[in-house]
Amino acid sequence: MNHENDQHRQIIDASHERSRRFGVMRSQRFPSQSLAPDELAKQIAVSIPFIDLALPVVRHLYEAVRGSGYFIVLTDAGGCILHVIGDDEVIDEAQRLNMVTGAFMTEESIGTNAMGTALRTDKPIQVNATEHFIDAYHRWTCSAAPIHNPDGDIIGTLNLTGHAHDVHPHTLGLVIAAKEAIESKFEGQIIQHQLSEANQYAFTLMNNLSFGVFAIDLNDEIHWVNDTACRSLNIRRQLLINRQMSLFYKEWAVVKRKILLGETFLDEEGRIIIEGVDEKFIVNSYPIKTPENEILGFMITLREYRRMLSFVNKYAGSHARYTFQDIIGISAPIQQVISYARKVAPGPSSVLITGESGTGKEVFAQAIHNASSRHEGSFIAINCGAISTTLIESELFGYEDGAFTGARKGGRPGKFELADKGTLFLDEIGEMPLEMQVKLLRTIQEGSVTRIGGEKEIKVDVRIIAATNKNLSEEVRKGRFRLDLFYRLNVIPLRIPALRERREDIRALVKFFLKQKATSLGKNIPYLSPTLMEKVLDYQWPGNIRELENFIEKAVLLDGNILNITETSLSQIPDHQEEQYPPQQVVSEDNQPLLSIEEAEREAILRAIKRLEGNISKAARVLKISRNTLYLKMKKYDIPF
Repeated sequence: MNHENDQHRQIIDASHERSRRFGVMRSQRFPSQSLAPDELAKQIAVSIPFIDLALPVVRHLYEAVRGSGYFIVLTDAGGCILHVIGDDEVIDEAQRLNMVTGAFMTEESIGTNAMGTALRTDKPIQVNATEHFIDAYHRWTCSAAPIHNPDGDIIGTLNLTGHAHDVHPHTLGLVIAAKEAIESKFEGQIIQHQLSEANQYAFTLMNNLSFGVFAIDLNDEIHWVNDTACRSLNIRRQLLINRQMSLFYKEWAVVKRKILLGETFLDEEGRIIIEGVDEKFIVNSYPIKTPENEILGFMITLREYRRMLSFVNKYAGSHARYTFQDIIGISAPIQQVISYARKVAPGPSSVLITGESGTGKEVFAQAIHNASSRHEGSFIAINCGAISTTLIESELFGYEDGAFTGARKGGRPGKFELADKGTLFLDEIGEMPLEMQVKLLRTIQEGSVTRIGGEKEIKVDVRIIAATNKNLSEEVRKGRFRLDLFYRLNVIPLRIPALRERREDIRALVKFFLKQKATSLGKNIPYLSPTLMEKVLDYQWPGNIRELENFIEKAVLLDGNILNITETSLSQIPDHQEEQYPPQQVVSEDNQPLLSIEEAEREAILRAIKRLEGNISKAARVLKISRNTLYLKMKKYDIPF
């Protein structure tokens, strides 16, 4: 105790020494520094957050000492009085000594006192009677403690003053407890602010996600939902909060049971039915857990099915690469077709593209798509002649889980669904079986599809572009193509001229393919002699642009002089073949474009399955691989089985 008294005495003596050095007079009655009214108003305004935080504690402390002749003073870090509260009699005494808001209680202003010395030493202190430097304060005992923010900086002081003969040493303990309460509130406020800020970040992030999010409690009530979900479902948040999830998502009980059993529920198709909206989503669900791993609730994410398909198609190659600018040719026949195609491209009408093999029908189909209002949607192509009768239905319309033996778990969307809001290109439409033509016609008329094994009609918004190298009018006459489907497809007829009808474009095409093939093959561009070019220009090109492209590729691959090119390439071109290639004749496999090994393998599998009418065992034997290997390759190349 004596040691503490000695320390206290040293602090007081040092403070008195400073007071003398500051020029404070013992006869002084008032603080030498105080703020003018306008300055005080500004200081109070700046200190409002601190005052609001501290006042509840100050009032609580006053309630504990009310009627005992005490008053309480709150100052800022500079010693300026911000607030005074106390019994009326003692407040009057303090006011007569100008201990009022705006006065500075620093040692520089009024000498040794609890508030000024606590600020100077950064320690709680009780200054009793004559320990004050000025005589006017000898009637008081002041107990003060500095108040700190969470960073340890002084932000003010709390002081309890009473008559010297009434003050107990434990008074300082009350002040310290009160100042600690203020500091705790300050820390709590900081934490609350940080939590609020973190929540705001989280809410902003969640509300700007590209998919919907639901938070569901253990009672199956929707606790929270993000803005994206509300927009997707076209409903206000208030109509979802506290309602049962099962009202909108019929499969919720199954999903919940799986999560509670520790199973995963990822990337499943689901339907949300609400307020007249019936939409398909890709659904994921996850448990919401405490740090102790107890389940508090569930989170569900909803990705719009159509947008997911569009995204997958866009980045998985199901999009159109070519535009009208990519079509090479200055001849009148091709320019007339381009001009006409540009005019009809923006509209929604079906287009039937006809022309010999190799004329570039798909290039025109892609260009039409890219010039339409659907250019941001998918461009889905299917070759109706390369898929067996048993497979084409599932390719076009998709299938549900368990629809047939070998069906993919969870089902699979068909080309119509994949092309929703975009374009479906039906190549070799003339090869489509009659029974499939009926289903195709119905889908186009009704604007909806039903998956194999399913009952739900799925609305689709698809523009149809079909192509064929056959004379469909003749096919209709022979009973091999439906007249009503022909009328549905032939709204905008577009005939692509054969290469022999636009000979003036051959030079430009040769130049283009030479540069393209040399670049892709890592070769130099070969020189084509006038004699060779004359034969190239005279040749009838029954395989059209595709045949010319293949010829140029062979020329580039020879990578030699004129003699080598002439001997190897031109010997393959007969002198007179025009009459051997009627306009509608299908060219041989040699005139097809070169395929990668994987493309060739997939094509071989598709043709084998088609030729053997879907018999996997026979197809495996023809391909000289085991049935298991065939199944694995079909899975690899996404061929339904």
